[in-house]
Amino acid sequence: MLNVTPVPALSDNYVWILQRDNQQQVVIIDPSESKPVLEYLSNNQLTPVAILITHQHYDHTGGVQGILDEYPYISVVGPAIKPSIEPLRIDLPIPKLITFTVGEGDAVFIPGTDYKFEVIAIPGHTLDHLAYLVEGMVFCGDTLFAGGCGRLFSGTAQMMTESLTRLASLPAETMMYCAHEYTVDNLGFAKWVEPDQKDIIERDEAEMVKQEKGEVTLPTTVALELSTNPFLRFQQADVKAAAENYAGKSLTEDWEVFAALREWKDTKFD
Repeated sequence: MLNVTPVPALSDNYVWILQRDNQQQVVIIDPSESKPVLEYLSNNQLTPVAILITHQHYDHTGGVQGILDEYPYISVVGPAIKPSIEPLRIDLPIPKLITFTVGEGDAVFIPGTDYKFEVIAIPGHTLDHLAYLVEGMVFCGDTLFAGGCGRLFSGTAQMMTESLTRLASLPAETMMYCAHEYTVDNLGFAKWVEPDQKDIIERDEAEMVKQEKGEVTLPTTVALELSTNPFLRFQQADVKAAAENYAGKSLTEDWEVFAALREWKDTKFD
């Protein structure tokens, strides 16, 4: 069995640690800082064999160098970063730290383990954004959040709509691991969009209880997101109507509905 442990980092990040049953070898995904990761590894007598990076932003890469200082021979797998991508708070020379660049359709095999990750390109939040699919779980960085999605930095609304649609097309039971604890905040906006939607109201209540207890609200599932996340529900009549009401005009394309929702949340809710 492949076990996934969240290691809290920064103010609201999760670094994901993947471990097969009781094996010592682990894979680290999106280490935003090194100290909590190194403490977790030491306390549990674990040895990292690889780091996977979903995209370039500092809060997904800030811990890479510190981990490599302690474990200099492990592989770092991530996207090829193009010069056209925005220089947004890139605190590390990530292209120099990545030892293997991957992209759409690639498979990642981790030496010393039986892990096989399928690589999916999901641009929108950034142009380089990747997701890693393994054994019914997808690690989707900042593209899809529980109840929401990432902002658009270097990608377009069209890209993000296609990427979210692709994630939504995974099997309903797929476990989705994003990188931030934003669930309750995101569901607040979902209630703006669909104030009478029973599934959203019930989920919001349940997630509020977890948050008050200091519990992690992740992972989520494709099925749960399809029933409660407005950024996956842009084809639903009520969601489209709410987006059109905000935009003050008719919206024909899916990406136009998405763009109106994203602007609404960015400018009026956040």
